[in-house]
Amino acid sequence: MERLKELLNNVHDSYYDFVAGVLSYAQKSSKNLVEMMEYIEEHPEVGTSEILEYMLGREDFYEHAERIVGVASQIQVRA
Repeated sequence: MERLKELLNNVHDSYYDFVAGVLSYAQKSSKNLVEMMEYIEEHPEVGTSEILEYMLGREDFYEHAERIVGVASQIQVRA
C-alpha cells in the first residue's frame, strides 16, 4: 500500500482526496492494489483524471462505491 501511496502522491496534479479515494478502492483487494500500481507505473505521465477514469471503468468499482459511500448502483436492469 505504501508503494501505491507514493505513486499517487507523485502524480503531477495529485491532491489529498484523490489519494485517499484511490487507496480506499485499492484496499478492497490485492488485485485492485496490484492493478492500480501497474497502471500508474505503465503510464508515468498520467494525471489524476486519467487514473480516476481507469478506476471508474473497472468492473467492481461501483459495487465498492455503493458499499462505502452509498453511491446508487450504476447497473441498469431492463424490464
